[in-house]
Amino acid sequence: MSEAPYRPFPYLAASISWTWGFWSVLAVTGLDPGEGAGRWPVYLGGVGPLVAALWFQHRHSAGRGLRDLWQRLVQPGRTPLWLWAAALLLVPVLSLFAHGILMLGGSPAPSFTTPGGAWADAMGFAAFIFLLGPLPEEVGWRGYGLDALLTRLSPLAASGVLGVAWGAWHLPLFAVDGYYDPFGGPPVLWLFLWSILVKTVIMTWGYLASDRSLLLSVLFHFMVNFTGEVISMPPASEAVFQGLLAAVAALAAYRLWRIGPE
Repeated sequence: MSEAPYRPFPYLAASISWTWGFWSVLAVTGLDPGEGAGRWPVYLGGVGPLVAALWFQHRHSAGRGLRDLWQRLVQPGRTPLWLWAAALLLVPVLSLFAHGILMLGGSPAPSFTTPGGAWADAMGFAAFIFLLGPLPEEVGWRGYGLDALLTRLSPLAASGVLGVAWGAWHLPLFAVDGYYDPFGGPPVLWLFLWSILVKTVIMTWGYLASDRSLLLSVLFHFMVNFTGEVISMPPASEAVFQGLLAAVAALAAYRLWRIGPE
């Protein structure tokens, strides 16, 4: 049975449209995204990349393609140990290093928070942000979206397109009153979008170096989210951290440029 062609741009459009449809409900109605009925548009919108990926992957290669997604999500052995260490430690280490640089100039040491106030609550919070963000997003963005883009573009160009789409996907949340309150308030929009683009470049390189492991992408995405909740990042620390992350992304971009078109 022949495969249907990948459709990267319809996939990205479908993911964004699905999510914007649900999250716009919150922006228009003023429902509290953290309480009662307001939670459902948050959850349903968040699975947009996953739902679209399953649909487009099935259209591309039916059951074989869906099995491929599953295998890349559950097989840790396809990734070398040093990449697991990098996915686990890169973001927290750079966060602490950013604080360390500022401490040399007299800034206070970083503060650490336990979401919910207790470790049991922290584990529940970790499970929540894992299921709401990294898992459904990565099956979509990397599992289908990046593979599809790589059939049309070089790895570096595919990273740029995916990073822009991933950033745009989040935009309705900035219009939802109260969504970012549990996270300390909304981030600076331009810095948030730049950070997503930088992380996308890093993740593309890790994805290709790990034999297309979705599990690795999920872990890295989770560590980005969880570290941001555990280690405080005042504006000065955030600026240094983003600079360090951009330096890592520059190295990743060089490696992707060396790969060239697939």
